[in-house]
Amino acid sequence: MKLIKPISNTAMLASRFAWQLSLLIVFLIVGSINSTFASEQQHRSKRIEVYALSQNYWDTQYGDTLSKITYQLLPNNPAKRKTLTQDILQLNPNAFSNGDPARLLAGKRLWLPGYAK
Repeated sequence: MKLIKPISNTAMLASRFAWQLSLLIVFLIVGSINSTFASEQQHRSKRIEVYALSQNYWDTQYGDTLSKITYQLLPNNPAKRKTLTQDILQLNPNAFSNGDPARLLAGKRLWLPGYAK
């Protein structure tokens, strides 16, 4: 008859610690994968939002400003934004109260120059 040797407290604690550590590693890996995926989804959705303009116009809404619109159209080209601002003003004089670029009217369709697409 063989006797089973009882497990010492130290061995039991080491086994429990190893199991908890492996579980923690799994959670960290899954969490890292999920946060990376969420970050990529968020990055992709921002990119789509910024570059989705495929028409030759922009319908204004309450709170829009000409500078915000030109920034969204040309986010990486600050030098060309001033030209774009002037071109939009020239194409859409009735979209601004008294022709003032700081007073963009909501509910207007701004026609955009061809290079802004």
